[in-house]
Parts: sequence; structure tokens; C-alpha cells
Amino acid sequence: MVRRTTIELDEDLVERAKKVLGAKTTRATVEEALRRAVEIGQRDQDRRAAGQRAYLGRLSARADVKVLTSEEMWR
Repeated sequence: MVRRTTIELDEDLVERAKKVLGAKTTRATVEEALRRAVEIGQRDQDRRAAGQRAYLGRLSARADVKVLTSEEMWR
């Protein structure tokens, strides 16, 4: 889905981004910057989730996770 939007952009920043990203148009520059931001965010989210899974794996060796997540634990 494509949506038309009007925004104010710093022209110097756009030109610098065009050079760095190798884009020819402002639209291509903004889309590539958004694509890269999403990729970075997804990688960070995946890394955090992997860390949480590893922590839970280590925790389960020392605690009964079923008890900790049960309704009885929090009564």
C-alpha cells in the first residue's frame, strides 16, 4: 500500500542521506532509510528475545518455571 504524505525535511540531511544510501530520489532515500530502520529494529528485537529465551533456559535449571507461571504462585 502506498500513501501520499507531506512532510518537511531538512534538505541538507536528505542530500547527505542520498549520498550515503546511494539513492537518486528523495522518495527512494526515505524508503531505504525506513527499510534499514525496520531491519535494525527487528534485529534488536530478535536479539533481546534470544537473550530472554537463554535466560529462561538458565532459570529453568534453578527454578520450576511451571510453578512460577502458575496461577497458584500469585495467589
